[in-house]
Amino acid sequence: MKYIIPIIILSFVLLSCSKEEEGETDTDTTTVLEGTWKTACYTDSDNMTAIFTPTFAGNVLTLKDETHSDTSCATDYSLTENSHTFSMGDAGEFSITAGTTKRTPQSSAAVTAYNSANKCSANDWELNTEKDCTVAEDSKGDIYNCLYELSGTTLYVDCNDVRPTSIDKTDASNVFTKQ
Repeated sequence: MKYIIPIIILSFVLLSCSKEEEGETDTDTTTVLEGTWKTACYTDSDNMTAIFTPTFAGNVLTLKDETHSDTSCATDYSLTENSHTFSMGDAGEFSITAGTTKRTPQSSAAVTAYNSANKCSANDWELNTEKDCTVAEDSKGDIYNCLYELSGTTLYVDCNDVRPTSIDKTDASNVFTKQ
């Protein structure tokens, strides 16, 4: 709680910077995103539940995507972990350059599904055994453009190939709380 006021003040200062000052504030902007953020349990596009946890440290963005097979996110299904780099852009914007992807099936159902789908070009998946899927998923080096908004300890983010023009704040996968 004691950091809310300084974060809000810093956000206003950063958002009011002119184009010429932005190069000087990149470090400060990165600091605003620095740390670990987490979504609440939400239903994803596959009708599974998920918790998504990004961690910003320096210019590295680590993503942890926990998928669950129950509505309360208590029963593990699978885990995907990514390590990317990111760079700040204009106020409220950043870009991600895709790095590595690792997947771990955490249930027998996930093992069966991964083997059936030949996930990451592999059909020898085992329970709780991580595989590096970076080459098989062929996304390393892809660029994703993000729009963000910070409100106290809540971070709203949306990313896509083309930078979004707005953030759907009603979409639980776009809403993160500082940890």
